Amino acid sequence: MNAMKYLRLLALSLAVLGPAARAADYPTKPIQLVVPFAPGGFVYTVALLLSESMTTILGQSVVVINQPGANGMLAANTIAKTAPDGYTIFLPTASILTINPHLYKNVQFDPVKDFAPIGMIANTTNVFVVSPNSDIKSFKDLVDHARAKPDSVSFGSSGAGSIQHIAGETLQQQAKVKMLHVPYKGIAPALTDVVGGNLTVVLGDASSIPYIKSGRLRAIAVSPKAIDELPGVPALSDAVVAAGVPNYAAPTLWYGLLAPKGTPKDIVARLNAALAETLKKPAVREKLLASGALPAEDTSSAFLASAIKNDSERYEKMLKTLNITVE
Repeated sequence: MNAMKYLRLLALSLAVLGPAARAADYPTKPIQLVVPFAPGGFVYTVALLLSESMTTILGQSVVVINQPGANGMLAANTIAKTAPDGYTIFLPTASILTINPHLYKNVQFDPVKDFAPIGMIANTTNVFVVSPNSDIKSFKDLVDHARAKPDSVSFGSSGAGSIQHIAGETLQQQAKVKMLHVPYKGIAPALTDVVGGNLTVVLGDASSIPYIKSGRLRAIAVSPKAIDELPGVPALSDAVVAAGVPNYAAPTLWYGLLAPKGTPKDIVARLNAALAETLKKPAVREKLLASGALPAEDTSSAFLASAIKNDSERYEKMLKTLNITVE
């Protein structure tokens, strides 16, 4: 064999074996965990929990990087084009992957084709809240008020096409009521207006729990199920039966961990194992539960892939049916 032919074969062998060798040694340097929002808030808190635990498990630092902008799509667009080497991973909310692509024109990623799902992290608890001074004391009261006086009930959201907006529009359709939608730039100002009596109701996320515990908000139903943190607050699935809208269900909001498409399968498996081990730790589970989040029961890559695909198809149809659009 001449020298030139030998060198070609050697180069081909290294090209084939290189990724496998790198995957076997992974990780050999810090990993960036990209959060599509500014520091603070529930998603950032989850990222810090994962960072601390996965750093210990993987033997390399997992560093949280915040990349806010464009309702989460700036980070998603960036990750979709990042080198698939396992050193940049992404923590999006469900809405970024399953709702935004059907609302906005500037989406540069395909939620199904452009990412390698690592695993589901948690489902957040959502709570319908009203002012403690309101005469609405149950979900049935809310629906009854809306039926009695069209547009007298106002519901807040973090913007057009958000989880809260979809929840309110779906309730109007199924209960055959007319309510007033008030969009905000985020859920926090909506909660503040409910506290102040300027807004009737909002489907709050985990950030509403401290308000409820302090008595500044009244919880009338919790989704997807009752939690110990809010004793006496009925699950939405029970509350809707009493309200006469038994088929109503609020959209769920989950958090997952993704890598760019093309990331080697054994690296994805290593990250998945670290995530699964993290979510089994009592301290991590306690912090998630205390924040109103339910740790994922199925952390497999396949389950997250299925959730992205199924939810994306469901929300595409739902947004068209509800005629929800953004300018």
